[in-house]
Amino acid sequence: MVNSPSPFAEARRIAGSAEALPPVRRSLAASIGCVLSEPITAQLNIPHAASSAMDGWAVTPADHPQWRLRSNGAQRPGVVLKPLAAGEAVEVVTGSPVPAGTYSVLRTEHGHIEHSAVHGQQLRADPGTPDLEQGRNIRPEACEAQAGQLLCEPSQVLTPARAATAAVAGYDRLAVTPPPRVRLVLTGGEVITSGVPAPGQVRDVFGLALPAMVSAMGAEIEDVRRTDDDAAALIELIDSAPAEVIITTGGTAGSPADVLRPALTHLGAEILIDSVSMRPGHPALLARQGSTFVLGLPGNPLAGFAALAVLGDPLIRALRGVTPAVNSRTVMAGSALQGPRAGVRLLPAQIREETVEPLPHTNAHMMRGLADAEVFAVVPAGGLAPGEAVECLEVPGVSNLAVGWPRSSEDHSSGVS
Repeated sequence: MVNSPSPFAEARRIAGSAEALPPVRRSLAASIGCVLSEPITAQLNIPHAASSAMDGWAVTPADHPQWRLRSNGAQRPGVVLKPLAAGEAVEVVTGSPVPAGTYSVLRTEHGHIEHSAVHGQQLRADPGTPDLEQGRNIRPEACEAQAGQLLCEPSQVLTPARAATAAVAGYDRLAVTPPPRVRLVLTGGEVITSGVPAPGQVRDVFGLALPAMVSAMGAEIEDVRRTDDDAAALIELIDSAPAEVIITTGGTAGSPADVLRPALTHLGAEILIDSVSMRPGHPALLARQGSTFVLGLPGNPLAGFAALAVLGDPLIRALRGVTPAVNSRTVMAGSALQGPRAGVRLLPAQIREETVEPLPHTNAHMMRGLADAEVFAVVPAGGLAPGEAVECLEVPGVSNLAVGWPRSSEDHSSGVS
C-alpha cells in the first residue's frame, strides 16, 4: 500500500538531509570530483625559486649593455646554475632557475652574440630594449603563493584544475568525502536488453541510462544486478549490497506484482519517503536499511528518471558532502505551463534565451520528450503564466554541472590517517 505522499519540497529536503560519508585519503587522480575534507595549503613557496619567464640570457647590472657570455652548453629547465659574476651573462630557458646575481633576463630576440679572439663570446643588448630593468622577465619566488597560504577550502569540489594546484603545492594524497557506491537493481521479467520486443515485452532503458546518469551525479557504480519480480531475490540483493545506496527500478506501487515494499517491510527498513506528490514519478520511495539508502524508482521510464532527479540528486549530493544538497535553478516561463490539480507536474523542457519551454511526448511511459530535455520544469498546481518564475531541475547527465569524473580502482576502504 502507498500511503499519503510527501509534499514535493519536503521530499527533496528529506533526501538531501543524509549525512556526508566519512572522509578517506585518496591519490590526487582518484580525488577528482570529490569534496575536500581538509584545506589545501602551499607546502612550499610557489614557485619555490626565481625562474626565467623567457628564453634568453640571465644578465647582471651593467653600465654598458655588454656582458661576458659564460659557456654552459644547451641549457635545460631543471639545471641550477652557479652564481653570476659581475659583468657576466648566461643562457637560460623558460622555466629554468635564474642564478644568484641575476638582475634581469634579456630575451633572445633582444640580444645578439659577438665573437672576439681576445674576450671570447660577448653578449650585447639591442638598443632600446626594456629587458634591462631590474626583475624584467623573472618570475620571483613565491609570486603565486607563499608557504602555508590557503589555496582551496574544505567543502569545495576538487576539480581537475584544483587537483593540479594541489600537485604544484606538494600534495600526493588528499582527505576527501568519497563518492557513494551505488548498486543498481533492475527488476521486471518482461524487460529485454536487445532486439525488438515482442508483445508483452519492453526494451530496457534503465540499464543503459542509469549508470551514466548516476555517475554524472558524482556517485560510483558498484554493480548492476537484474532480477524478476521476486521478493526473495530482491531481499537478498538489498541485504547483501556492498554499497551506500541501492537504486531499484519498478515495483514501487502497491499492486500484488510490486515487490519492493514487501521486501523492505521484511527487512525492517525505515521508510523515509513513501511517495511524492508529483507527476510523473508519484510512487517513488526512499528507505534506509541500516546505513544503506534504498531509492525506489517507478518502472515507467520518464517517471523513473524524474524520480532520480527529484530524490536521487539531493541524496547523492548530501552523501558526497556537496552544499547545497537540494539544488535547482529558476527560469522564466516562455509560455503557459499547465499544472496538476494537486502537487507538482514535472515537464521535460529546454532553456531557450533564458526562458523554459516544455517539450512534447511527456507521459510517464514515454522517452522522446526526455531525449531532448535539459531540465525538468516543476509546475505547481494551477499552472504558470508566461513570464512567471519556474523552478527547474537538471536532467541527470545532460551537462557538466554535476561532477562525475572517471574513477580509479583505488580501494574505497582506506580511512583518514
